[in-house]
Amino acid sequence: MSKAIREHYKHYSEDFRLRMLSEYYDSGMSIYAFAKKHGIDRGTFLRWTKTHESEKVSLPLQSESGEDDMANRGKDSYKDENAQLKKRIKELEKALEFSRLETLARDMMIDKAEDYYDISIRKKSGAK
Repeated sequence: MSKAIREHYKHYSEDFRLRMLSEYYDSGMSIYAFAKKHGIDRGTFLRWTKTHESEKVSLPLQSESGEDDMANRGKDSYKDENAQLKKRIKELEKALEFSRLETLARDMMIDKAEDYYDISIRKKSGAK
């Protein structure tokens, strides 16, 4: 490999890789969106996920790192966390209801298309 090509490659520490993977798993973003956001080559980041997945490297969970802090927390922090969790539950319930409405609208659209075109669009349950 020529010197110019070697200088083009970025080298990331193992600590940085694990930190990025942990953040990626917590984010819920796609691999490509996460890599673009952090300026990491998509192929490189994809390789990291596959490598660490195949090696069964366990990434530390956030709750594991704060076990000692649990005993020292005050009522206010529990109230704040409880309020945040309730807010998150409401957001998820709203998203679930929206998803149900989307499914209902999709089913209605398929029904109308089946009636209009006089064809069966849905897969039959007994089909092979």
